[in-house]
Amino acid sequence: MIGRVAITLAVAGIAACGGGGGAKDSKYPKRPDGCDVTLYRDIPEAPSDNIGSVHAACDESVAPDDCVRTLKDAVCKLGGDVVWGVDEPQRKDGKVHYYGRAAHTKAPRGHKP
Repeated sequence: MIGRVAITLAVAGIAACGGGGGAKDSKYPKRPDGCDVTLYRDIPEAPSDNIGSVHAACDESVAPDDCVRTLKDAVCKLGGDVVWGVDEPQRKDGKVHYYGRAAHTKAPRGHKP
């Protein structure tokens, strides 16, 4: 009986948090890890829709390119194809932190999917 209650509470907690990442109301569907994401240090060159902030925290033993890939995967989960405003990594609490803004490139005018 206690096992069923624990499972029910765990499932309810996952459902309350959205479970799989990405908002259900999102304009852009979740994309798989490893999806193509263009990184910009400043504002993107092409018009884009901002989706939200992203963050990656990696152990200091993780290669910088792998940690940036983790940041890009966070963009994929939000349905984005662009991450911008990415500064040099910050080191704190034994981790390397990358921050950015997820966005999705706007389709050219008159383009229909």
